[in-house]
Amino acid sequence: MTPLLIDSHCHLDNLGLNGALEYVSQLDAKNLRMLLLASTHPNDWLLNSQVAEHSDRVRVYYGLHPLEVSERWEEDLEHLRTYLPHAIGVGEIGLDFHGTFDKEHIPQIKLQMKAFEYQVHLAQRYHLPIVIHCRDAFFAIKEILMHTQFDLSRVLFHCFVEDLEAAQWIIENGGFVSYSGVITFKRAGNMLETAPWVPLERMVIETDSPYLTPAPFRGQHNMPEYVRYVAEKLAEIKHISFADCAKITAENALRFFNINH
Repeated sequence: MTPLLIDSHCHLDNLGLNGALEYVSQLDAKNLRMLLLASTHPNDWLLNSQVAEHSDRVRVYYGLHPLEVSERWEEDLEHLRTYLPHAIGVGEIGLDFHGTFDKEHIPQIKLQMKAFEYQVHLAQRYHLPIVIHCRDAFFAIKEILMHTQFDLSRVLFHCFVEDLEAAQWIIENGGFVSYSGVITFKRAGNMLETAPWVPLERMVIETDSPYLTPAPFRGQHNMPEYVRYVAEKLAEIKHISFADCAKITAENALRFFNINH
């Protein structure tokens, strides 16, 4: 029997509500045990909450993505608070400094940092873990996490692509990392160095669908069932069976998000 997988980070808003509900109704056929939906802005907060209401095999974490932060971020985060009592985490939150290192982008960088720190405090207030989006900003995220004294065992770096030094800091402080379809790319970069080193009990797998489609489907829309290709690659790297990789990463996701299922 093919083991059931958990996609720890995916987006279904591109399917619309009806399409997302139809997809979720077919999880067994797609060898998926559970979907953990990442929310990034008010529109998909609502859609994801509606999908979760229809299936006990869907859980949701809610956050304001750094690239969705605007001048109205405080108003957005006040609205976010209404979802957190039903959330498994706060995310996808973080910082994205890709291509922003010039004077023109300083105001946006400041907004991102304010919104990120505020959401870290929200997670503390609601006793929730956080799921971090980090792009060219690890140094700043690390400083904010240390400044807020957030419990690092409740931090998951989604789509982890940082270097071994960053991985060591995360793991040594109790954190988790998530590997995506990027690990199947010919140019997988740092992941080929970090994945062998990161302990299995500290990693989960994801698709980040509809983005980052793994080989052999690159160029197409990504789907949560393609998480099996991430599991296959990690199993190869870790020299374990696919079944063990599926089981361990699923158990890690349930443990990190404190899901009883």
